[in-house]
Amino acid sequence: MKEKLIEILVCPTSKSSLKLVVEKREGDDVIQGSLVCSVCKHAFGISEGVPNLLPWDGCTGS
Repeated sequence: MKEKLIEILVCPTSKSSLKLVVEKREGDDVIQGSLVCSVCKHAFGISEGVPNLLPWDGCTGS
């Protein structure tokens, strides 16, 4: 995924901001890593450049 996408992505459940954790990068593309919710601290994986932002039940946003 393009690193600048972090500016518009939010947690699918709480709608809170996400922090990007990069494990592998190629240029401005993040190949491996995670997006961490600022509220519930759930980590959404990034694998082969594709973020997995499927909602989960543990984040309520409160």
